[in-house]
Amino acid sequence: MSLTPVPRPTMPTASFPNGIKSERLAAGATILRIHQKDYRPIWFGPNPGDRPANRFDAPGGEYRVMYAAENLDGAFVEAILHGKTRNKILTRAFVGQRAWTSLRAQRDLVLVKPYDDGLLWHGTDAAVSASDDYTTPRRIALALYAEYGEADGLAYRARHDNGQICYALFDRVRASDVAPGPPALFQDCAAQIEALMEKYGAVFDDSPAVPPV
Repeated sequence: MSLTPVPRPTMPTASFPNGIKSERLAAGATILRIHQKDYRPIWFGPNPGDRPANRFDAPGGEYRVMYAAENLDGAFVEAILHGKTRNKILTRAFVGQRAWTSLRAQRDLVLVKPYDDGLLWHGTDAAVSASDDYTTPRRIALALYAEYGEADGLAYRARHDNGQICYALFDRVRASDVAPGPPALFQDCAAQIEALMEKYGAVFDDSPAVPPV
């Protein structure tokens, strides 16, 4: 793992009486982001004026977020298999529209730690990254954003594979702080995708298209 603990928590804050515990992603480390192949990899959402859609999005548009992961497995299970606990059937067209890109940190990034020992420390539990209800994760993320101006985002465990670390980066991270490498198109990496599908018990729907009536 590329994260190293920040030596001391912050001083107590209004929402976090123990202070805020964080880790550092060192300059030069890479993270990975899955995105639509026709779009640039660096994007903070939601679009201005849109409602929050994802786990750590700002409740009222106070900031925007870019989601990434430590490696391809974590990004795949979060971005491609999200919400597919029961029905793990995908179309090749859906997956083929995606690409993944490595982003290299150009400076140290400070990431709050709401996982492992950071759960009880920050007054929460594993539901912060596993529940279907995003109310509490968004409330916690907003408090962290407002009360810890040095926080570049959060590190957390993937909902459907808690061995994987994911990242929610606040838009105080500038595009120049994370340099993208060349994108890898899913459609060109069949062996890797098949291995990920097998790892997570997912399958492709290869049934022929229904002809028009």
